[in-house]
Amino acid sequence: MLKIIAIVVGGLVVAAATGVVWAFSIGQRSVSYTLHLTLLDSVGRPLPPQRVVVWKQGYPLQELRSDAAGQLTLEATESFGSSVLFGPNRPDAFAIRLYLPEIAPLFYWFTIKESGPVGPYEVHNDYYSYNYKQWVGDFDATHATRRQIVPADPSKTFYAVPPTGGQVPRWQGTTTLERAAKRSDGSYDYRLDLVLQQSGVEVIN
Repeated sequence: MLKIIAIVVGGLVVAAATGVVWAFSIGQRSVSYTLHLTLLDSVGRPLPPQRVVVWKQGYPLQELRSDAAGQLTLEATESFGSSVLFGPNRPDAFAIRLYLPEIAPLFYWFTIKESGPVGPYEVHNDYYSYNYKQWVGDFDATHATRRQIVPADPSKTFYAVPPTGGQVPRWQGTTTLERAAKRSDGSYDYRLDLVLQQSGVEVIN
């Protein structure tokens, strides 16, 4: 009898431990969002219709075209780590990666965490090199904000490389990030309005 009780109790302990591990385990989730992008020149006028390429390392390029108002709309998803019960329910940031070939041969990476001004963004010479091998630097609307990265191991410091073409067109960005309707599975869609206005050129020798 004692042996049977021990087996039952042992089973309950294992089940409880498994439940705790399951609740706290981190898996990959994703949310859907609609990106409304507006491209403006330095005085706030819409840029003429042009190619806009969305990129992500390891994935095919996705090409779109802005309209006469300098705008386009894109349906996309963002993946993030989240525990089953304790979240988070949305990514810490949405990554907007754009290549505007009619403006510059460079690949921009904007990180959107909330509504308001867009913070410094990354610029790369291509979309497929890993470990910052073709990283040109981080920039904001007025200047380069970072041109080297010092990780925990200083021997692995990454130094920015010269940009293709020798210069980096800068952007001033503002965004509105809103949660949209709730889906049948309990998750939410999001709406992200991103306005990018040209703000000069950084010449890098």
